[in-house]
Amino acid sequence: MAKPRAIARSLAIVAALMPVWDSLSQQPAAVSSEGVRLALTRKGKPVCKVIMITGKEPELLLQRATDAIVHTVERWGGTALSIVALGEDAGRLPRGQAIVLTTLERLRKVSPEVESENAAAMRTALMESEGFACIPVFERDVARIYVVSPTPRGVYNGAVFLRDFCIDGTRQELYLQANMTTRSPQMPGRAVYALTIWGNEQLYTAADWERVFDSFARDGLDRVYFWVSGHFPSKKFPQTYRVADDQFDSTRESRIATLADQRRIIRYGQSLGMKVYLGGALGGWVGTRFLTKGQPGTMKKPPEGAYEGKYSLCPSHPVSRRALIEYYEEIFDALPEADGLYIESADEWGRCDCQLCWKPVDAHGSRQFGQSQLSLLQEIARTVWQRHSHARFAYTIGYSEHKSDPAYYSVVREMSDPRFEWMEARDSWEFPVPTGKSLPARYFSNSIMRWRQYYNLSLEDLIRDANRTAKEGFYGLISAFEPGAGSGSFYKDIPFPTGFLPYVLTGFVFREITWEPAMTLEDMRKRVQARFFGREAPGELGEDFWRLRDLVRIFAAGKSTAEQIQLLAGIERRIHQARVTGNPKTIESLDLMNRAINDIRKISIAKP
Repeated sequence: MAKPRAIARSLAIVAALMPVWDSLSQQPAAVSSEGVRLALTRKGKPVCKVIMITGKEPELLLQRATDAIVHTVERWGGTALSIVALGEDAGRLPRGQAIVLTTLERLRKVSPEVESENAAAMRTALMESEGFACIPVFERDVARIYVVSPTPRGVYNGAVFLRDFCIDGTRQELYLQANMTTRSPQMPGRAVYALTIWGNEQLYTAADWERVFDSFARDGLDRVYFWVSGHFPSKKFPQTYRVADDQFDSTRESRIATLADQRRIIRYGQSLGMKVYLGGALGGWVGTRFLTKGQPGTMKKPPEGAYEGKYSLCPSHPVSRRALIEYYEEIFDALPEADGLYIESADEWGRCDCQLCWKPVDAHGSRQFGQSQLSLLQEIARTVWQRHSHARFAYTIGYSEHKSDPAYYSVVREMSDPRFEWMEARDSWEFPVPTGKSLPARYFSNSIMRWRQYYNLSLEDLIRDANRTAKEGFYGLISAFEPGAGSGSFYKDIPFPTGFLPYVLTGFVFREITWEPAMTLEDMRKRVQARFFGREAPGELGEDFWRLRDLVRIFAAGKSTAEQIQLLAGIERRIHQARVTGNPKTIESLDLMNRAINDIRKISIAKP
C-alpha cells in the first residue's frame, strides 16, 4: 500500500483543485457532474498515482490498461506515475488523488460507496461486457477518476478512452480532464480476418503476432479469424503442412508451425479479451486444397472456360467431405483452447459443375452445390461439438455463385444455433428467396457481419458502411489484416507497423464507428481531432491527418497526381507551424505525419 504523501505536497494539490471543488458539495464519494481536471504532473514531477485492483491471478489486460496511461505520461512528460497494485481483498484504497482501474465486482469490495452513490457505476452491472464507465469522484476532498467495467477488457477499453481523449497539457503540466462517461459497443461483432499465408505473412513469429494482437485490442476488436491451415502440423494429413499453393500463397517458411506457437497465439489473444477462431477453407488454398492429394473426382469440375478446378475441393464428393471433417476435427482436438473455427467457403474459386453438384434442387435455380457446402459445414460442426461444445463457427456467404440459389439461403436461415456466425464477403445486402425476390440479410440471420478490406478504402466508405450495416440490422463489421496481400501502404515490416499512418487511423475509426455506428462523417472528423491533437492545436491538423492517411494509400497504389504532391507541401508547412506551440500530444501526431510524408517521398523517388 502506498505511503501517505507529505502534508505540503497534499496541500499544494488541494490548492490547485480548489477552483473545481468550490462549486461542489464535499460528500465522501460525491460524483462531479462538471467533471474533474486531475493533475498528473506539476513542474515535471508526478502528482497522481494509478491504482489497479487485481484478482487472484495476474491479468494482462489490467497491465495494458495501466500502461495506456502511465506510458503516455512517460512519453509526453518524461516522468513515471506511481503504480499501486492492490488485491481485491485489500480493504480500503490508499489516500491521495488517483486513477482507479477496477471491475465492478472488485469495486464493491474496496470502495462500495462509489457504486451505491453513483448511478453510472450502478449501470455498469447492466452493460455489455466490454462497456465501461469513467467516473469523476471526490473522496474526502481528493479528486479521483474511477474506470469501472463488468470485465477486465472493459477496464482496458476505459483506460484507452482516457488516454485517447482526456490526457493533455504541457510537458511540465500534464492533466486528465474527465467528465462522467459511459460507453458500450453497439455492434456486438467487431472482427478481424487475419491472413497468414500470403507474401511475407508466413514469416511472422508468435511474438510478431502478439504485437499485432495488441493493436487489435486497442482498436476495439472482439474476435480474430486467424488463418492456421497450412501452418497446422497435421499428422493425419501431412501433405497439408508447410506447403506452397502455386503462385498464390505459401506456408513453407512458416514461423508459427508448431502447436506451441499456435497455442501461444490463441492464449495471448484471449488474454486480451478477444475470441480466437482458427481459420482455413472448405477445400481451397494452402492446407485444405491438398487434403485428397488431387484424387480424381475430389476436385471441383469448373464451368467451361472458368478457373482450373485443381484449386479447390468438390463439396459433394464423399472423399473430400470425409477429409475436411477429419482435418478440422484434428485441428480442434489439438488446439481445444480455441474459441472456434473460421471456414472460407472457397466460392472464390467458383462453383463445381460435377454431376452431383449441378443437380437441381428446386425450380428456382438452386443446385446441390450449395446444399453440399452447408451440409458439410454442419457435419464438421457436429463432429467438433462431440468433444468441444463451446466451439463457434464463422463461414463466408454472399458470393455470386449463390445469387440465384434460394435453397442455399433457406438453409442459412435454418442454422440459427448461436454458435454459427456469417461473414458476408461480397458486398451483398440482400439474398434470394423462392419467390424470385431478395430480402434483407437480417431476414436470414441475426449473426451476419459485413467484411471489407477497409485498409484499402476511404474512411468515408468505412463510415457509410457502418451506418448502413447498423441500419440493416447486421451483427457487426469485419476488417481485414493481410499485410502480405495488401495494406493500403508501402510498408513490408514484420510485424506490420500498426502505430503509423495509415493503419493507426483506420483502426481508430473502425473502433469508434463500430462502438457508435450512428456517428456522422462530421462527428468522426471531430473525434479524430480530439484523439490525435491537443486542445491547443488548430482544427485543420485533424483534417490534414485524415488527408495524409488517404495520400499514403493513393501513393502506394501509384495513382498520385501533381495536385496531391502539392497537398503534401501544404500539410508539411502547417506541421512546421504547429510545432512551435504544440503540446506533447500534438507533437506526437505531428511526428506521425512527418513520417508519412517522408515515406511517401521515398517511395515516390524510388519509383521510375
